[in-house]
Amino acid sequence: MSNLVCDVMTREVVVATPATTFRELVRLIEDHHLHALPVVDELGRVVGMVTESDLLIREELTEGHLRTPLQRRGRARLTGTTAGEIMSSPVMTVKPSQTLAQAARLFRRRHLGRMPVVENDGRLIGIVTRMDLLTVFLRPDEELLAAVHEAIATVDEAPSCILSATAHDGVVVLQGSAHFLSQLIAVEGLVRQIPGIVHLDVKAIAVIDDIHGALTP
Repeated sequence: MSNLVCDVMTREVVVATPATTFRELVRLIEDHHLHALPVVDELGRVVGMVTESDLLIREELTEGHLRTPLQRRGRARLTGTTAGEIMSSPVMTVKPSQTLAQAARLFRRRHLGRMPVVENDGRLIGIVTRMDLLTVFLRPDEELLAAVHEAIATVDEAPSCILSATAHDGVVVLQGSAHFLSQLIAVEGLVRQIPGIVHLDVKAIAVIDDIHGALTP
């Protein structure tokens, strides 16, 4: 399993166009059990996003309910019957080649629930949610351990280099000994890139410090 957005995103995306009517937006969200719809132009490029909250604000106003504090601050859309009039724009997007860690930072900083995945030209190719990022942590321990062993094998060439690992509930413990400190650091770096590891505990030691030119204690 890779650690890129393209590996966890949903590729079949229900979309709206700027001309999609309010009722059509509601129907799409209801029928497909969605929380938001990307709005795309005739070339498939993302130009906005319509969320359930946008539609609920509109419904609240049409029913004559009291305006919310958000609406009183002037941030609510008081008019609009099409996606182009209701949508939020511009939209924070993510590239398919970005890592899950990069996407997670965007979600956290912008307090988002989902982001359209776009090509360099802005064309929509998928959508990724917070839950998509979390599912990677459901990888079985056996699968994680196999990936860790592959990482060890890429640098574990010395006969005296004996590294092993255990995995339990996503927590990986790297133990044993490496001939050189550089080998241990290389293995640790590779293991930390494995998607789905909740925590890495390095208990392994190096026999020779070939980085600083000294024997390790």
